[in-house]
Amino acid sequence: MASIQPNLGQKDSITVFCNENTAFNRNFLALVKHWDRRGKIQIMPSSCSTASEEGAQPATIEEPLLAVDENGVRWNGAEAVPIIFKNLPFGKLAAAMYILPGTMWVTRQLCEMDSSHRQLSR
Repeated sequence: MASIQPNLGQKDSITVFCNENTAFNRNFLALVKHWDRRGKIQIMPSSCSTASEEGAQPATIEEPLLAVDENGVRWNGAEAVPIIFKNLPFGKLAAAMYILPGTMWVTRQLCEMDSSHRQLSR
């Protein structure tokens, strides 16, 4: 019981840098903005760079979605999706879906398909 007490006051937050030019990111971010009622996720455009963020830097064109936690740990692309879900209310249930075989593969395919479609349309 004593080990749980120090963690109760902590606010876990995450910063998401994203390129909103892709349909996957636009739709995903609309879902996150609607779902994030506690304000635990800060969404920044990929062109934005803030020196005050702990280890956070903007996503590059190769990284259309980048999540950075308070400790500076980074997740890119499809790997960021369950981490972002985990920080939403009841999102741990959605993040647990990534335990199922093939779920991450489908997410990666959607990200890659959306990214390649965006590059072809330029």
